[in-house]
Amino acid sequence: MRTNFYALVVAAATLCAQPAAVAQRHNAGSSPPTAPPAAHSSGAQPIVAASSGLGALQFVAVNYGVPPPQALTRQLEDTDDRTRAASLAAIGAPGQYLEHGHIPYPHSIQLNFVALGTGDELDAILTVELDQQIVSAILLPQDGNWRRIATMLYATPFSDAATTPSSFLRIDRSLLQQEHYRAVFHAVTPLASGDFAENEAQLRVLNHRAVITISFVDSLHSCASNHARPGCEIVQRWMQPDPTDPAHRLLLVTASGHLNPSDTTAPLAASAQFQQAHVRSFACQPFVFSDITLHYEPIANSAPCIATRPEAAH
Repeated sequence: MRTNFYALVVAAATLCAQPAAVAQRHNAGSSPPTAPPAAHSSGAQPIVAASSGLGALQFVAVNYGVPPPQALTRQLEDTDDRTRAASLAAIGAPGQYLEHGHIPYPHSIQLNFVALGTGDELDAILTVELDQQIVSAILLPQDGNWRRIATMLYATPFSDAATTPSSFLRIDRSLLQQEHYRAVFHAVTPLASGDFAENEAQLRVLNHRAVITISFVDSLHSCASNHARPGCEIVQRWMQPDPTDPAHRLLLVTASGHLNPSDTTAPLAASAQFQQAHVRSFACQPFVFSDITLHYEPIANSAPCIATRPEAAH
């Protein structure tokens, strides 16, 4: 990405006020289900999330007043070092970029306006590509002013051509509220052996603060010598609605597969499509959104996926 990129997503939303004792209403008369308390039966197996963690992603929640996003974008390219330094500090850039004589110009800037929260105003995500980091500032409009409520950072060198603001961040619709959106961040942790793990984090704005609603390893490639079979183990994960469940649960699907030694030398071995074609087993773990934790919580352990009813597939 060589020049500034502005992506404007227009979304309108209304929030229905509810008594404090009732779960927050999110969407045209329906509320996300709240995760039930964990069972305390001595014989019950504890529920463990199939995969979690931010990996190489760094999430920092703050509450700072900042200039409007458009002004910050202009200031990031100002010829005056002090102006650039102030704008980099405003978005939460690491201190190494704020030292006198080392104030960089961004390699690229991406500005998204999108309804991440439950109000009727658009929030902003300002993503800046620097020499050794990609920085995404989550900006919230409030009473005619703007506040930075969080920053997501990913330490990746500009020389890594596979990572740009557009591959680091994408905007998807909310899984439970179709009129709202979620910010989906990705960060890859590579190893010298060629193995890697890619972590995904999904962010919403709830109760005027940025919240990581779920995070997990969405892609894993491991060719360690201690595997039972020669070759490489691969894992792909994603969240999807459960089409057969009236309670609107979401499923974290884990697809596993194996690459034989001959597969690993194929020209397409590194492509996601090639690896997806080699997954053979599928496990599902149901999650529901908790109004208490503001997070998707697992309500059962991961188990083999149950095939969709034939009538539901049509």
